[in-house]
Amino acid sequence: MSIKQAKIENAFGLYLPSKSTIYIQKNLNIQNYIAILLHELAHFLVDKAKTKPKSEETFATLTEEFAKIFYQNPKLINIIKKGIKKYET
Repeated sequence: MSIKQAKIENAFGLYLPSKSTIYIQKNLNIQNYIAILLHELAHFLVDKAKTKPKSEETFATLTEEFAKIFYQNPKLINIIKKGIKKYET
């Protein structure tokens, strides 16, 4: 999907494999923004992986479950932040 097509279809997010770039609509609430970000990150990961999901529906279900991990475990984000700080130093 191109950026132009995403705008026409009012897609909330878009991953462009050719640029390794993720685009997300600016007007989303934080929960939707996080869900779309995780969804597009999953597209990035799948793009780099050898095994691909068989359908967008299967993929969407996986990313929704991925998002639930963060909603149900908010401390996980702090753990990730600490890990990033350790990695950066």
